[in-house]
Order: sequence, then structure tokens, then C-alpha cells
Amino acid sequence: MNYLLKTFGCQMNYADSEKINMILLQSGLRKVLECGEADILILNTCSVRQKWEDRVYGYIRDARALALKQNKTLIVGITGCMVRKTGLHGRFYESERKRKAVKNIELIHNENSLFNSDDKIFGVTDTIDFTLRIEEIHYLTKILSLIKGMEIGNDAKWNEYLQVKQSQDNPGSANIIIQTGCDNFCSFCIVPYTRGREKSRPQKDILREIEECAASGTKEITLLGQNVNSYGKETRKKLWNSEELKWMNLTPPRPANTPQGGEYKTPFRELLNTINPIKGLDRIRFTSSNPHDMTRDILSAHFELPAMCHYLHLALQSGSDEVLQNMNRKHTFEDFRLQIEYLRSRDPLFSISTDIIVGFPGETEEQFQETVRAFEICDFDFAFIARYSPRRWTRATDTLEDTVSMKEKARRWDVLNTLLYQSVQRRNELMLGKTEEILISEKGKDEQLIGRTRNFKEVYINANENIKIGDLVTVKITEMDRWVLKGEVA
Repeated sequence: MNYLLKTFGCQMNYADSEKINMILLQSGLRKVLECGEADILILNTCSVRQKWEDRVYGYIRDARALALKQNKTLIVGITGCMVRKTGLHGRFYESERKRKAVKNIELIHNENSLFNSDDKIFGVTDTIDFTLRIEEIHYLTKILSLIKGMEIGNDAKWNEYLQVKQSQDNPGSANIIIQTGCDNFCSFCIVPYTRGREKSRPQKDILREIEECAASGTKEITLLGQNVNSYGKETRKKLWNSEELKWMNLTPPRPANTPQGGEYKTPFRELLNTINPIKGLDRIRFTSSNPHDMTRDILSAHFELPAMCHYLHLALQSGSDEVLQNMNRKHTFEDFRLQIEYLRSRDPLFSISTDIIVGFPGETEEQFQETVRAFEICDFDFAFIARYSPRRWTRATDTLEDTVSMKEKARRWDVLNTLLYQSVQRRNELMLGKTEEILISEKGKDEQLIGRTRNFKEVYINANENIKIGDLVTVKITEMDRWVLKGEVA
């Protein structure tokens, strides 16, 4: 059988899709890239914004219409952040239980519990055959076996979600999940309700997976979690403030000119220290980070560990402290600014990207202008700018009135996007004439190859039969082309 896996949303979802691919490929299924070729369609979904859910339902409608036109049966399943409970459509078991909308995450007890259609998705559309909580990925082949009436794969092979090995589309780069879930409960965010509470993966399991990747030729790893700064906090209960969700009483930072060494308190820095010397590994990245529990030892790792890349994605969300408070964010703009100032003082070319929401409920023009000033001060290398939209079950939707019009949100988005383009041009101009090593990640149009520098700048070069995806290539940066750079092999 052929399957198509369609992924929506963040890098974490793409890493989860790599786990799904590994299971299905090792179960004897064939991966295809076109919906018309698929017998099974699985959508790994995002529910951060309503438009992502709308896109999922739209995609399913189109896929069903195509299958009907082809006179073929198509199995459709949904996993990812839209799913609250694993289950099957009622037609796959004799007596359907009374449906109920599962608002919160509800994990099933065993494979006999698969026979339910409790998830709210079954009440929204009749076009879904199964739902799957990503934490219960080990039930995937059992679900497909029940639907098809034949044995597919072997569930006994697949252990807990965090232990399932991932496939790699890019042989040179791997996503390594170190943590899942979130305890922050930002008022605009649905992730704690879709991913559950934070759970850290054992360090030994992480190291074993990275060592296997490096031994097979992987040069770059990206450590993934909803909030990697708090990785391992359950092992440092005396140092972790569970109310403020931040580290406390840590060893004071050493001066920049002192040699590496000394005691580090955060488990995440300890993890980075252990990963850095792995043979064959050239680059370490991580995402996502939260400013409120970022520590100096994590920031300084970028300069003290040779494999660490000089790039950080750090979500500001707003330049206004009042708006940040309404968002239930636990940092101030000054906290954020000092962290950026430290990184750029150590390396002026250090790249910073961020997340911003415009038009949050109650955001005044004066508060928006504080975000404008934040853009001018921080000079971002990139930013993901979103217009606020209500999400069911989030605190902002339940308690705050959406006071900013769509027209005004669009205007504010346009203002920030213009400022962002200007800062990208300034930051990219600093790269001109420099010789950099890029890791080739994909093929572009017009016989070009695309790679990224260590500080995450996207560079296009002309294709070369001696260069393949996953290679490290030394290039000279020659020109800017809007948001990206162009280079020549040095």
C-alpha cells in the first residue's frame, strides 16, 4: 500500500512526521508524494491558529473528491495537535458509543480502547477514519490493521513516543526531540492543551540517537522541544521555581575571557556539553526557547562549545510589558533585550529570529509602537509575525475581548513586515564578501542548491554534480536577493 503524509505547523510536527515515516516504511508501506497515488492519507496537524485547522479540513475534502473521481478507497487519519483522543470511526466497530466532545487530552488504556469515536473531530466531519494522539504512535499499525482487516507491521516493535527513532529526509541534518509538552500556559496558546505537560527524554537516549546519526554521516542536529531551556527540570527540583517557571540560585556567570570549565546547573547546558564532543558532529542548534527561563550558561554555550551554531530563535511576542503580562508571558522586553545584547556583544553576526503577535486583545497604538521600537533596537535577522486570532479553549479567548479590527491588525503586520525587511537587508549586507561553510539542505529552482551558514543564513549556489544534499560546502557570499543570499563555491 502507498501512503501520503502531509505535515502542517512547526518544526516539532515535522520531527513527529519523521517518526511516522520510520514506522510506516519499516512496516512495508511505500511513501508517495501525490495524493492521487495514496491508499492511506495521514495529516499531521497544527491547531495554533484556526486557519491551520481550516486548511486540514479543506485538504481532506479535496482528497476525498479526488479518490471518488478515481473510484478508489482512501483511508484518512489525523494526528498532531488537533487530536485529543486516539480512536476509530464508528463504522469500524459494531456498537458505537455515544459520542462526546473530548476537550482535554485523554490517553487510552490499551488497544481495546481504540474502539471509540470520542474525539470532537468525528463530530465535525464524517470523512475521518481514525484519530491518533502522537504520544500513542505505537498504535498506528494496529489501527491500520483493524481498518484494512490484515496485519500491517508489528506494534511490539514500537515503544514510547520519545523512543521511536526518526527517519531523515536530509542525510546531513537530523531533528532530535528532547522534550515534549509545555507548562507555560501563555494566554494565546493552545499547545499545553494539545501536547500536554512537559516531559523530558532521558539524556542517555538522546545521546544514543545522536551518536547513531553522527555515525551514519549526520553533520547537524537540531534539539527540539516546546521549551528546551527547562529540559530536565524534574531532576533539579531544588533549583526550579515551579511557580515562576524559571531557574534560580544558579552559579554566577564566569567572565567571557576565562577558560571553559566549572559547574553548570541547568540540565540543558549539561546536555549540550555532552553532545558537543560527539565524533562527526559539526553543528548543534536548538528550538524553542523562552526568554523567562533562559540562563547565561545556555547563552554562553554558543561561544564555549565549538559545535554550537551562532543562531537563536527566541520568542518576544510583544515589545510592550503590559501586553506581555496579558499574554501570561513571564519576561519583560528588557529581559529579552539584555539577552540579545549579550549574544551580539560576543559575535556581531549572531543571528536572532523571533515570534511576534500583532493585534492582541486590548493592544493600543502606544503598546504597538513599543513593539516597533523593539524591532528597531533588536535588528532581527528574521521574525514570524502573526495577526492575533481567537483560539477555542485559550485564556485570551475566554477572558479578553478581541478589540483590534482585522484591518488594523493587517496595518500593524504590514508596518512590522516592512521594518523586518529593512533589518534583514542590513543584517545580510554584513555577510557580503565573507567566506562561509554552508550545509546543503535542498534543491531550489533553476538548477540551484540551497544551504545555510552556521548563523542560519540561507544561501543559494549554482548546482554542481559533485555537490549533493547533506554536503558541507565552502562558499563566498557574493550578493543579496531580497530575503536570501547568493554565493559561489570557493
